[in-house]
Amino acid sequence: MRMKVWIGLNPSEKTTLIEALSSLRKSARTRSAELDALTLKLLHSEARPEITIGVYGGQVQWVSGNPFPVRVCDYDGDQEELPDLDDWNQRCRMWLEPANMKHHRRERRR
Repeated sequence: MRMKVWIGLNPSEKTTLIEALSSLRKSARTRSAELDALTLKLLHSEARPEITIGVYGGQVQWVSGNPFPVRVCDYDGDQEELPDLDDWNQRCRMWLEPANMKHHRRERRR
């Protein structure tokens, strides 16, 4: 079964990789099914993932469509309530939403 994946390639890189797989397939008969599957993934992959972040009342409630973990930073709260620091040394509450390729409602983790 073919799964949707996100691959960060520019158009030129994607074309080069598909051409290389095509050339390799001609010389590697025993692995042709694996090479065909990878070529199909490259041909049908999205240019970027469609990540949806659900916000309600100014708070992130769920994240979906992310093919990789997403770091969420919540800046709402008193300094004592915000145990983490973001990349700019701003106090926040931070958590990772795991990879979630499905588009469904997901409650926020605390």
